[in-house]
Amino acid sequence: MKNLFKGFVVAAMAILTIACGNDSPEPVNNGLKMPEFSANANENSITVSWTAVDGAAYYQIWLNDNEPVKTDKLVHRFDGLKWNTEYTVNLQAIATDAKKNSKVATQQVIIAERKVPVYREWYPQNGSTATAISDNGRFVVGCFDRQGMIIDLDTDELTMIENFDCQDVADDGIIVGATYEDSQSGEAAMYINGKSVKLDLSELTESDMSSLQAVTPDGLFAVGWWWEYDDQSYYGKMYDTIVPFAYDVIKDRIIILEAGDTLYGVGGVAAYSVTADHRILGCEQGYAMMAVLWEDEYSKFTYPVFEYDSEYRPTLSFGDTMTRMTPNGKYIYSVATTYPEGSASVSQPACYDLETNTLTTFAGECAMGSVSAMTNDGVVFLNNVNIGYETAYVADLNGNTETLTPIIDWFLDTHSIDLYNNMNVEDNAYVIIGASADGRTLLALGYTEMGHATIVIDLDGEPMPEI
Repeated sequence: MKNLFKGFVVAAMAILTIACGNDSPEPVNNGLKMPEFSANANENSITVSWTAVDGAAYYQIWLNDNEPVKTDKLVHRFDGLKWNTEYTVNLQAIATDAKKNSKVATQQVIIAERKVPVYREWYPQNGSTATAISDNGRFVVGCFDRQGMIIDLDTDELTMIENFDCQDVADDGIIVGATYEDSQSGEAAMYINGKSVKLDLSELTESDMSSLQAVTPDGLFAVGWWWEYDDQSYYGKMYDTIVPFAYDVIKDRIIILEAGDTLYGVGGVAAYSVTADHRILGCEQGYAMMAVLWEDEYSKFTYPVFEYDSEYRPTLSFGDTMTRMTPNGKYIYSVATTYPEGSASVSQPACYDLETNTLTTFAGECAMGSVSAMTNDGVVFLNNVNIGYETAYVADLNGNTETLTPIIDWFLDTHSIDLYNNMNVEDNAYVIIGASADGRTLLALGYTEMGHATIVIDLDGEPMPEI
């Protein structure tokens, strides 16, 4: 009887509980409240601010899938972001008990495409002047007296580099050149993430004088030279004094570039330029400066332009220490020299089309100058040697190459850019020395009241107010 009564009471209580369930309060959520925040983009930065969450010990904030940043502040700023890129901002309140952490609050923020001015200039304190611009137009490097520099054109930030000659730069900011940390003569090296990485040439030569001169856009292949003191060594007998080589970054391997048939072979050969597909350009340092070309790191070099008489005396040579190649490997630009019988040699600015085997020389105002830069589509930049009024000129291989256009006029007539009233350069005394692969960002050197300037001209840049 007792058991029956007990069962009746339990059943009655259960029914009562069910009947009253709709009036009972919801279970209490002991987790932290999801934070509320605002995220604002300013140029290439994002500033995030939020209200305090009760019970939060600290906060975690991150972009996309990156590692979270811990903070006990109510504001955080992300700097140095990519232009024209969408980011996901993530914010979470963290409790002392991990089970009570808040849900992650998210928000999408877009960094707009950067609007750069058409004209920019820099004056490095260590005296560095520009040597090269990356193919993607983002980085500029330069050097002077064993000191280097790099400019990130996305941020306009200039960084000076001690004891390093910066000769060229890849699309990701990897620099090639020479380090002076262990040798006063300079040793071939790469500059990566703020550190100099010297190449090990000890198994090939006892030389302590070498340099990397150019690097592919991906930063994985570079070319250069070393000075061979022992002309009786294996490579000394092959090249005499200057030995050209390539460096495969992935394999960490030095490749000695193979010599071609040469008439003189005195002085050696230096490698100065390389394309993305490993076409390599150099210059023979012999009787006459002559450009040489390797189709890749495993082929022998050939002379793109070289003529001589029956006694093997040169009648036409092409090349000098500033011989370079356009990023697409179509054009070589340098100086062409003729050797008239009984008179002194004559040099003229020149470029060579490797697809059509056509040599173009330039006379007129730049007869004694040189080609200082070229674009992939055949726009030629020249200088007339003398630094003065209208030093820089332009020619277009797709038009009339006999008439040279002053650079100031070319900017105005071709691109509707009036630089005359926007620049500090005295008497327009500047020359174009490089161009991005698309030809839209130009690198120049100039002289101003404040000294030598590194100049970047963006053909798609925003107009500047008149000075």
